[in-house]
Amino acid sequence: MDKKTILWPVVISVVIHMTVLGLAGMIDLRDHVNPIDVLSVNISSPEPEQEKEPAKENPEETKKEKTKPVSARQEKRTAGDDHGWREDTVDLGSLEVKYVNYLAKIKKRILRIWKYPQKAYDNLEEGNVVVKMSIDASGRLTDVTLVSSSGSPDLDHGALTVVQEAAPYEPLPAQYNLSRLHIIASFSYKITD
Repeated sequence: MDKKTILWPVVISVVIHMTVLGLAGMIDLRDHVNPIDVLSVNISSPEPEQEKEPAKENPEETKKEKTKPVSARQEKRTAGDDHGWREDTVDLGSLEVKYVNYLAKIKKRILRIWKYPQKAYDNLEEGNVVVKMSIDASGRLTDVTLVSSSGSPDLDHGALTVVQEAAPYEPLPAQYNLSRLHIIASFSYKITD
């Protein structure tokens, strides 16, 4: 058999394989993968409260009460306008390409110090805690709230505390163009033998 007969199919195969691998590296296949959530939580913004009609006992008090809600409405409207203030909410386990690297850093920082609360461990308490943490553009933790309780105050406190102790976080990447990022994090406490 001639060397060229064997060499050409090998060269063609290598070129085709390298081309396919190069193209596969450029295509993001993670768009169609849904993250596995221990618990899904849908958070919607609260509806604005409707103003109550003030009691008409004293005309001057009525005038003052009417003025106060008007200024409060104006403040809300100003804060709600899109003058560079942008927020987004994402799950800590999200595979969304835009956030995956930043969320991995947040998760790593939390996992480094996350421990099972000793009192809960001694009482064999297990459960899932879901918290919402808010990080501003500079990386400062601005808020952490309990979204879903495990039923154990010790586990709930442990999840809230670890998020607070891991702060401050890295600043939000400039390409996010966000003033604040809300992150939903699930903490699963399970005692294994």
